[in-house]
Amino acid sequence: MSIQMSFHHIGHPVALDQIKDNPETKYSPLFDMYSLDQQNSLGIPIELHAFGPNSSLDPLIQQTPHVAFKTSDIDAALKDAKILMPKYIPFKGYICAMILLNEQPIELIETTLSEREIWGDGIFKDSVLYPDGPRH
Repeated sequence: MSIQMSFHHIGHPVALDQIKDNPETKYSPLFDMYSLDQQNSLGIPIELHAFGPNSSLDPLIQQTPHVAFKTSDIDAALKDAKILMPKYIPFKGYICAMILLNEQPIELIETTLSEREIWGDGIFKDSVLYPDGPRH
């Protein structure tokens, strides 16, 4: 059985001082992680991530860029995979997990949300990942 997937974003680890003081950076106390969405001329979603000393995420996630894909069946995609980050719901309508595939961290996402909803400011209001949303 072939699992259908489509590209969603690239996640790229950076040094904390590169993004910590940017007012658009979101902080996740759950993972002691900072995230900043980057715009570019090609419209490719790239999210920069920096990690604090208390991050519980796998070191591969903290040190290696990842590619994220949307799938309509995350459970099937996770079957027999090496799990780096177990499946969880960071905010309503969005399920994600990370696996190791051929030594490459891959994020898997199952969602009914539109891209505008995912990348917009309002989605994080009830988030366990970014409970305070962007810092304005």
